[in-house]
Amino acid sequence: MAVIGIELVDAAVVAVRDGARVAASPGIALLEAAGPVVGEAAAAEARLKPVLAADRFWSDLSAESWAQGAAAQLSHAELAHAHLASLWRSVAQPGDSAVFALPGAMRLHQAGLLLGIARRAGIPVAGAVDAALAACAGLAARGTVLHLDVQLHQAVLTELAGATVLRRRRVDVAPRAGLKAMYSAWAQLVAEAMVRRTRFDPLHQAATEQQLFERLPGWLAALARAESVDATIESAAGAFTATLRREQFTLAAEAWYAQLAELVHAGHRADEEATLALSARAALLPALGERLASLPGLEPVALPEEAAAAAAAARAQEIGPAGPPALVTALARAIPAAAASRRRPVGARPTHVTLDGRAHAIGAEPLVIGAGAGAGRRIALPAAAGISCRHCALAVQGGEVLVRDTSRYGTWLNGERVDGEAALAAGDRLRVGTPGVVLELVAVG
Repeated sequence: MAVIGIELVDAAVVAVRDGARVAASPGIALLEAAGPVVGEAAAAEARLKPVLAADRFWSDLSAESWAQGAAAQLSHAELAHAHLASLWRSVAQPGDSAVFALPGAMRLHQAGLLLGIARRAGIPVAGAVDAALAACAGLAARGTVLHLDVQLHQAVLTELAGATVLRRRRVDVAPRAGLKAMYSAWAQLVAEAMVRRTRFDPLHQAATEQQLFERLPGWLAALARAESVDATIESAAGAFTATLRREQFTLAAEAWYAQLAELVHAGHRADEEATLALSARAALLPALGERLASLPGLEPVALPEEAAAAAAAARAQEIGPAGPPALVTALARAIPAAAASRRRPVGARPTHVTLDGRAHAIGAEPLVIGAGAGAGRRIALPAAAGISCRHCALAVQGGEVLVRDTSRYGTWLNGERVDGEAALAAGDRLRVGTPGVVLELVAVG
């Protein structure tokens, strides 16, 4: 018997069992005459059968909202039931129960409807928790945490706060800044680039349009590591390729990026430092993290796709106390709030910098931090957006430990950008890259 964590978002329903992701099922259905096809099977044919496709049943969950296919009409609640029941059959074993991680924009009556759907599907529900809260309660973060999730049809910003108990304080929505709109713009961008270079239009045929949309996430992931990507589409006439730069993707999405930046800016108090937790969906968007990192007082961090579902399963006993399931909006922090900007008293000079539990000594010889291998003393980081080969260096000079920024993208000390160089103290936090790798300064001995 196990508790399965399930995050219910229109972009994908993610399930985690025993700490491992076991499903990430797209929130889409095809209204076939023989019955609805859901999840990955539906996504694989959505562009081939657009008249049958429905993708709003999770974001607009209701028994009164309907999706119309060529030969069928089903309520959003019926489609949600078909999707959830199919996923549960694929991941559950006898005796298992579920804990739901729900988006902050889901209303209470929708959460109640969801519990009824789960009951009808034969799913024992052990509890329900706000998804942003679950994803962030285990972070080493500041007292205030802003969680940004870009879903299929909208973006949701959740403000969480508390030194030892993290509580949901506010939820704001950008109703038009969703992945579907951005993906359509990027598909048009790729198609136009391909037409200019090869005269081949991948949007002219349903099969190549389907292929284009399926490959978009991979191209976006590649742009997190490189300035450009080769987009290739295969057809009966051969393979066609166009090279696109990251800045072309960001320009094509500028209208939505501006809305996301305004959403974060409006949700952040100017006098308060905060950690900005980006869902995996938000972190995948090219250069968005870099743009948001430029907002003062914010320390961005990227979350894995399974963060909310995994935390929901791991903390099931806190989330699901005895009695009927109720939405949990406060959880004890696994790590008390980090006072990221609070320095130790003068004289607490750091001796080491730590990353992933490993300590690296700081001495007179510069310790270089950057992407990939290189000569000299070095902390080699994986290639990622916003990390230079020689990003910054730490060294002891004149009785102080200094960080010198040598990057194109910037090095951040306690949430503030380093202007050339800065002195360090034990307890400080350095961030390089976007959303970034965080290193901590410590004094040993």
